Amino acid sequence: MTKGDFLIVAFIAAGFSLVPLTTSAQKMDCGKAASSAEQDQCADQELATAETDLKDAFADALQQYTPTADGQKENATLPKYDKDHETRYEKRMRRDLKVSQRIWFQYRTAACAAVSSMYDGGTISPAAASLCKAEVTRQRIKFLRDYFAEDK
Repeated sequence: MTKGDFLIVAFIAAGFSLVPLTTSAQKMDCGKAASSAEQDQCADQELATAETDLKDAFADALQQYTPTADGQKENATLPKYDKDHETRYEKRMRRDLKVSQRIWFQYRTAACAAVSSMYDGGTISPAAASLCKAEVTRQRIKFLRDYFAEDK
């Protein structure tokens, strides 16, 4: 067996070994998670939920500054200067939101790495990092919705 074949088999075996963990994590009562492995699974679930919500909140924020057919019709009666100003404003807002999101991800990574370092070498370190990321992500979601929601 070549080294490449071995790696493929190892990845497949690793993938199958995770299936029961994922299934049990979905049925697990995270309020009663006792082992480090269970706590890790629950923390990962919490982070996955937060990241899904973040994706939606960010898409909603971007949508506020994306031209629509209705908006185009409304702007049709505006003078050219105002139309151009609106176009530049929307483009700048989308760009600024994307830049802030990228920098925020860097911040989250660094901040939660510091939290994980507090438990360096301990079995709770992975769960602490995931819970940190979930908490910081919920804060970002609130920020995006507070400042960029449609009905602000």
